[in-house]
Amino acid sequence: MDIIIPHFIDHNEEPEAVDLMMETENLDKLINFTNERNYARVCRYLCACSQYAADTEEMKQSYTTAFNIFKSQK
Repeated sequence: MDIIIPHFIDHNEEPEAVDLMMETENLDKLINFTNERNYARVCRYLCACSQYAADTEEMKQSYTTAFNIFKSQK
């Protein structure tokens, strides 16, 4: 996980990184891989994906992660 996620992020493949983190239930760790260059794309994708969440807990986790990433970049 610590090898493939940075690879995705470095190659502008943020959606793949987010999808993998969602599938492995590690969204909270996504904040460690975002920076001022990619945080907006990551958050937009997280918010878009939340509409298709399997349940409300997954939706809440997507929104919470996006919020925490935005907050960390201020």
